[in-house]
Amino acid sequence: MKKIAFVFLGCILSVTVAFAQADHKLDSQTVANDEVIMQEILSPALNTAREQNQEPDWKVLRTTITTRFDASYADRNITKARIFYFYGHDWAQFSTALVNYTQQYEWRDSLSLMNMNAKMVLDHSANPAEWKAAQSWAKYASDKNPSNDTYRATYDALTAKISGQ
Repeated sequence: MKKIAFVFLGCILSVTVAFAQADHKLDSQTVANDEVIMQEILSPALNTAREQNQEPDWKVLRTTITTRFDASYADRNITKARIFYFYGHDWAQFSTALVNYTQQYEWRDSLSLMNMNAKMVLDHSANPAEWKAAQSWAKYASDKNPSNDTYRATYDALTAKISGQ
């Protein structure tokens, strides 16, 4: 079951990486390089860490990616990998990684993705600062598509959570 979940999350990573960057999509070369990083560097390290029941050495991975590509590739890909590594195992670290990734790299005009990320923070974070970040994504999605009741419901739920209701 764990292996299936990890494969599923890896597939989502590969698909969503094309929509990274806060205000634009990544170019085809960057997407191709990100796929190489995932396949050759991150997936093997994450699989080994899971098998050994230990956290990956993020510093070594960052250095490896920076050496082969550059620091921007390392930051984006490590941040994304942390989301998938901590999903279902450590919700606090998962939520922090998700907020960092969404704030820095997520393509804001993918409204369904922004709402999904906001909902994940709503469901899994205990950090009020993260709720506020997620509330801003949900508001953005709701404002861009005011007829979408799901986006509005996420925004309303985060607003209620922040206000303590």
